[in-house]
Order: sequence, then structure tokens, then C-alpha cells
Amino acid sequence: MINLYNGRITIQRHSLVENWSARIKLPNCEPVMIDLGTPDLRAAFICAQYNYLALYSGKSIQEIEESYQGKPNCWSCIHWTPRSDACSLGFPEARTNKGRYARKCSLYEDDGTESIGPP
Repeated sequence: MINLYNGRITIQRHSLVENWSARIKLPNCEPVMIDLGTPDLRAAFICAQYNYLALYSGKSIQEIEESYQGKPNCWSCIHWTPRSDACSLGFPEARTNKGRYARKCSLYEDDGTESIGPP
């Protein structure tokens, strides 16, 4: 089980053959259970974050995904550790922006390719 945003998101999986699911609790609302549709932890972590942001802002998940599309974010970097919600290399910028953006990170790696940052 992984807790994010002070327990407002709980990501869990009951067995290795199941998909990850998320319990999202917003202030003054009943908790929402969402099947994240993947057995991969990193994909589940990103999906849970997108679902939380969509519920919190009242936007659709597609709008949230599009707002992050094409932008490097710590959540999808191989150096991001979901369990501790931090950069495994210890960069404080990743901690202060909660993993949303990695645009200034010259060590950002996604799918095995190294990025030199945004154009």
C-alpha cells in the first residue's frame, strides 16, 4: 500500500495477479475507489495522480493527461520512487513540486533515453 498527499490517495493491490486500485478521499466527500487498470506500479502511480487531480479540479482525466503530455514529469522518470514520493537521486526540486515537473532535470530518463531538457 502506498499513501500519497497525506493519505488522500491510497494505492493498493491485494495480489500479484490483480490490477492496482486507488482510494481517493477529497475533503467533504466520500472516498472514491478506482481500478487503475494496470499491474505496473509506475503506471498505476501516474494514473492515480491523474485521477486525483481530475477529481480535485473538476476536470476530465483527458484534460489532465493533455496538460502533462509532452512535459517531462518526475512521476514517469526511472529515478522517481513512488513509495517514498521522492527523487532517488535526492534532488530537492522534485520534492518541492511533488513530482509534477522535471523540466529542469538534466538526468530525466524515460524509457531508457536521456533527456537534455525542454527545447
